[in-house]
Amino acid sequence: MATTEQKRDYYEVLGIDRSATRDQLKQAYRQLALKYHPDRNKAPDAAARFREIAEAYAVLYDDTKRREYDATGHAGVSQRWTAEDLVRDFQFGDFFGGRFSDLSGIFGDFFSQRTRPGSRVVRGVDLRYDLDLTLEEAARGGEREIQITRSEKCSFCSGSGAKPGTRPTPCGECGGTGQKQQVQTGKGIRMVTLSTCPRCQGRGQLIESPCQICLGTGYQFVPHSLKVRIPHGVDDGMVIRLAGQGEPNANGGPPGDLLIRPHVQSHPSLQRHGDDLYTTTTITFPEAALGTKDYIQGLGGESLRVTIPSGAQSGASLRLPGKGMPRFGAKGKGDLFVIVEVRTPTDLTARQRELLEEFAKLEAKRAKARA
Repeated sequence: MATTEQKRDYYEVLGIDRSATRDQLKQAYRQLALKYHPDRNKAPDAAARFREIAEAYAVLYDDTKRREYDATGHAGVSQRWTAEDLVRDFQFGDFFGGRFSDLSGIFGDFFSQRTRPGSRVVRGVDLRYDLDLTLEEAARGGEREIQITRSEKCSFCSGSGAKPGTRPTPCGECGGTGQKQQVQTGKGIRMVTLSTCPRCQGRGQLIESPCQICLGTGYQFVPHSLKVRIPHGVDDGMVIRLAGQGEPNANGGPPGDLLIRPHVQSHPSLQRHGDDLYTTTTITFPEAALGTKDYIQGLGGESLRVTIPSGAQSGASLRLPGKGMPRFGAKGKGDLFVIVEVRTPTDLTARQRELLEEFAKLEAKRAKARA
């Protein structure tokens, strides 16, 4: 991988503005990745360009990594994450889903970690789905229906990738194995190295006349409707895994999984910190001095009565036990904290000013007497 000084700006790599939205990121990445994917682009630098594009997208699509990159550039990102970390949690199957050949030849061992030595049976690619939830939906959980598009064997060519009436031919470079073998002998040691065949990209077959429907991939996009069980108390950064609902595997192995990433939207009056919720209530100076009772809106619009003691200071925190978020994977709920804000009047009437001046004089006398 290139050093920090040699790397191009990620935004420049994707050809987007620094204020680009997630949808704009997706669109830019999809176009560039399809253009430079080595299965389609046979230029000598295609694989390197594809790695650069994928790394840029994996960083900018992740909110945490993007903030770090915007603040410190490549130096800050490389200090916190290795090259493997940058793409470890990112599911490239969002866009390819097995419709191209195995990505291990492009990204190295990271994408081949599921392969057993001596076996070509691997799992299909995992898919990722971003699920937007309100705070109330995250609290109560329940069932949601989602729509995804994943690959299935092309019905026109029965998954062969070849035009009906034709067949794929064995790759002459690897003899149909999908792997190239190199043998080195030295000092009495015979070393055998296996690598993915560069000509057939590990398929072991070549398609001279591609299917017009799937363009030789053997797969076509098919929409699916799935029901997802959302656990109560779910939060950003968690993963809901639906086993076997990812992409199929071209070599007959089990399908990948569908990884659902919840994104909890901000609430107009409640802020979440773990299982606890925070809100604010504004009171007047007399209410702070004398004490008062107030009503605030809790989770789901619940009206909650709050007793504010006399002498309350601005910034004081009042705790309502059990009025926070349900604890994820456990019983009970967090707490709701009400932060008091004392409002200072700015448009006093003559009578109000007179009373406050009298109050100030009395306070000054009290202070002098205590001294």
